[in-house]
Amino acid sequence: MTPDTPHRPSAAPPALRRRLPGLLLLAVVALIAVATVVGTTTPPDPLRADAPAKEFSAARAHAYVEDIASAPHPIGSVEHDQVHDRLVRELTRLGLAPKTGESVGVDRAPDYAAAARVQNIQATMRGTDPTGRVLVVAHYDSAENGPGATDDAHGVAALLETVRALRAGPAPRNDITFLFSDGEEAGLMGARAFAASGGLGAADRTVVLNLDARGTSGRTVMFETGAHNGALVPALGDHVPVTTSLAYEVYRRLPNATDFTVFREAGLTGMNFANIGTSANYHTAHDNLANSSSASLQDMGSTVLAATRQLAAADIPAVAEGTDATYFSLDGLLLRYPGGLVLPLAGLSAAALAAAAWFAVRRRAIRGRSVAVVAATVPVPLLTAAVVGWTGWQLMTFFRPDYRGFVFGDPYRPALTAFGLAVLVAVAVWVWASVLRRGHGALELSAAVSCWLTALAVVTAVLVPGASYLFVWPALAGSVGLALAARLPRDSAWRDPLSALAAVPGAGLLVPIAALFFDALGLALAMVPLIVVAVFVAPLVAPFAGRLHGRPLVAWTSVAALVGVAVCVAGVARDGVDGRHPAQVSLLYVVDGDRNKARWVSSGLGDHPWLEQYVGDGTAPVTGQFPCLKEPEDWRTGPAPLVDAPAPELRVLSTRRGAGSREVVVRINAVGGTVSQLMLYADTAGGSSVQDLTVDGDELPEENNKPDTKGRWGWDFTYAAPPAQGVELKLKVKGDGPLNLRLLAKSLGFPGGTLKGERPATVTWAALDSGFTLVSKAFTV
Repeated sequence: MTPDTPHRPSAAPPALRRRLPGLLLLAVVALIAVATVVGTTTPPDPLRADAPAKEFSAARAHAYVEDIASAPHPIGSVEHDQVHDRLVRELTRLGLAPKTGESVGVDRAPDYAAAARVQNIQATMRGTDPTGRVLVVAHYDSAENGPGATDDAHGVAALLETVRALRAGPAPRNDITFLFSDGEEAGLMGARAFAASGGLGAADRTVVLNLDARGTSGRTVMFETGAHNGALVPALGDHVPVTTSLAYEVYRRLPNATDFTVFREAGLTGMNFANIGTSANYHTAHDNLANSSSASLQDMGSTVLAATRQLAAADIPAVAEGTDATYFSLDGLLLRYPGGLVLPLAGLSAAALAAAAWFAVRRRAIRGRSVAVVAATVPVPLLTAAVVGWTGWQLMTFFRPDYRGFVFGDPYRPALTAFGLAVLVAVAVWVWASVLRRGHGALELSAAVSCWLTALAVVTAVLVPGASYLFVWPALAGSVGLALAARLPRDSAWRDPLSALAAVPGAGLLVPIAALFFDALGLALAMVPLIVVAVFVAPLVAPFAGRLHGRPLVAWTSVAALVGVAVCVAGVARDGVDGRHPAQVSLLYVVDGDRNKARWVSSGLGDHPWLEQYVGDGTAPVTGQFPCLKEPEDWRTGPAPLVDAPAPELRVLSTRRGAGSREVVVRINAVGGTVSQLMLYADTAGGSSVQDLTVDGDELPEENNKPDTKGRWGWDFTYAAPPAQGVELKLKVKGDGPLNLRLLAKSLGFPGGTLKGERPATVTWAALDSGFTLVSKAFTV
């Protein structure tokens, strides 16, 4: 620059100052979103074996996991009995007096009649001045195909380490009973037997903490409570798990069940805990020691130890006087408020929106008609998010048929793919906002989104109160931001960013819920968390959209969409099939005992070239001979060598006739080996039917207990882990004609000589309808 050249100030600083509020908003939102997602998905570091005696140590607890989960130990197996004996010895070594309760658990559900003989183990620490009892529960049986390192060896190990830690400190005020339930995987049989035996005690003097798993990694989630949760949730304050009253609202409407379900239905209250990360390993051979996360175990143990201590010092009867609450965790904090505030807060959000909108209209910052037009289009990005999720999964399973083997809809490493789908949804919301900004202002977009948030806050407050907090706080922030923005002059750099204030609480509330939903629902149902992503992004983009038009808009959004697609493709490609991440397939060996014909059958779950040598592309129904294989209607089948396998046997012991009915006593068992289940079906299409069944003194009065079943087998009964001598059943049969029965024997694994060599390491059994043998025979009584 020469001395004669005039100095001209750079245009960059004013431009930067104008963009600074928007950049600050993005930085705050990003920081909150990242922090809450990390807090939702990352468990704490495990403590070493030399941790203080009163603390929970994952290193100490994991020694129990290694002892318990070296092999599958389903109910009725030799390995199961070995685990039982180890638990009794360890509880005795820890200074308790364990008792084994041998009894029969019976499921009297309308659509499922079942029973099993179980061995529950319980041990009690006596309180110094008990007002009631804390019942801490984990099941010690595993699924049939997996060692159950996480489900539920983590829960069992957490209970044992909790016993040790509690005994290292002062005696508790209240009694603490540790229940190691049996037969959970067979239909919650241990919990049912415990409840039927009167072991639950008075409902108003017992609080239950149940430990389970539906994955092998991630944070502990407190996903379900009983009644009066406002008096229970504070017990989580010393070590806060991932929790939300939304999960409570969702889970109680689902058909899913754990041992806690039995206790809740019996009138008890309490809390249910599980970790749900990497559900691809759940109920498979890969729920093993190699995939057992010590960090997840630490989180589970620290959470339950802290909650047990809190409740062991509480006034238990006072819990019954509590009310339900809204609660949620936020990056290690536990936030809660009484359920009675839900409706008033929803009303406040509606009033705040009305006031902010009135003020903004008076200031001529927004136009009512324009806000209405934009609000009418808000469902567009939400529906687009659903389409992205649905289409994404269809494309994944088209290019990767092995993905169909993941029963819970999530592959081993879904995070990168989920992030790519979220990017695509964010791009879709950006396009929606950019198109609307051509005729509408940023404040009008923000006001329209706030209208939807407020409506959702009110609707959920009425229908699902525990979910209302997700919308009421962003709605209030959006209304406050609208009023503040309307007050500023039109040329203020803070005006548009302030109108997007709803995104700040949205980052802390909606983003971790989306992450939780991805874990809980998997990529198969990615549409649900992606809709949440769209709700979060919608208020955030309003101040920034509209700066690009025409070709630049198309170019930049195309580039962003391609980035999202590339991330999805990279995620799917990265999640390849290998020895640690095998393809999961369905394959069963079935024998029609009446015709002495064997077949291989597959439900169609999963895909691998190895499977093709057993089943072809053709399908056929199999429910006629194997009624338990009812879904899908048609199965892939292939010829199989006929090899001896445990077969069912039914003998009529006595018949006593009455007017229009008869009482038939039969014994069912298996010959030729040990079976895991005996399944009895009755033909309800004929003239006779089963009115009720008595097993081990328990009567199950259910005629045609499968009314929605297609075909002839409208009644059934299952006995899990039957004794070698068989099971005696008393059937009350309505009608004088013959009753056609079909008895199936299920045994684990395949008979020797059936498979063509060893199964490769890149293949494992899927979590459903895989890796077992069925032999079926017809009988008439």
